Amino acid sequence: MKTKNEILKWLLLLMLFAGATEVWAQPGSTSPTQTVCVGSQPYVVDPPSGITGSTYTWTLSGGGSITSGNGTNSIFVNWTIPGGPYDLSVIRNDGNCDGPPQIVAVTVIALPTVTISYAGTPFCMSLTTPQPVTINGTGTYTGGIYSALPAGLTIDPATGDITPSASTAGTYTVTYTIPATVACSLVQTTTTVIITPAPTATISYSGSPFCMSLTTPQSVTINGTGAYTGGTYSALPAGLTIDPVTGEITPSTSTAGTYTVIYTIPASAGCAAEPVTTTVTIESLPATSPIYHN
Repeated sequence: MKTKNEILKWLLLLMLFAGATEVWAQPGSTSPTQTVCVGSQPYVVDPPSGITGSTYTWTLSGGGSITSGNGTNSIFVNWTIPGGPYDLSVIRNDGNCDGPPQIVAVTVIALPTVTISYAGTPFCMSLTTPQPVTINGTGTYTGGIYSALPAGLTIDPATGDITPSASTAGTYTVTYTIPATVACSLVQTTTTVIITPAPTATISYSGSPFCMSLTTPQSVTINGTGAYTGGTYSALPAGLTIDPVTGEITPSTSTAGTYTVIYTIPASAGCAAEPVTTTVTIESLPATSPIYHN
């Protein structure tokens, strides 16, 4: 038969185990139901250093595995299977007996996955319309923040819209950051955006007006920035002999008149085809009166 002192000892132990153990997962949370992300998560019971002389036995019903700390008051669980709730329980033993189990029901959610892209890159600096981002993913991936490096790209941090005309030409890395939550760590994804300068060009013919007696082809002078090579030449109205590739004109095979020569800069690097013009005049041969013998 147990003595009065033995009975008091058992009652004290039961009272100790009934109130001493709390399971922590999310920072500051001792809720019996918790939500975490897939990945490694810490759990602790009792004071941070544990209770001297005690050992701790942890068990997990599923969803992952205990990777370190079993036997101590602080463990890590690597959650690998979204779902649940899964029961994580701990029993403290002080060397004489086991205390009551403490249980946390843990729901595991997948870490958000997300991709971003900009249809149409490279974009021309002549484009004034904001260009939207395309975002796809799984989980809670909305509500993040957009940024770009290096500096120079005009981007809306909330929507991800970029404005090429207000940006500096260059290649940028756009980053979309999903903020960390109590359950999940920060998530980032990136894409590349290229802004190209709008090509500019001027053309001219040194020596205009040209006489129809001139049989050598006359070359064009072209200057500009960006991708202004590889375009085509044309003239209005009809009557000017012009090479559509080189822009050379031949006065002697042309009809006298004033022409508008058009050089069309080809579309490239996100920039549309762009025409530039100059004027050329072909003069007719001067009329000569008949020679008379006096």
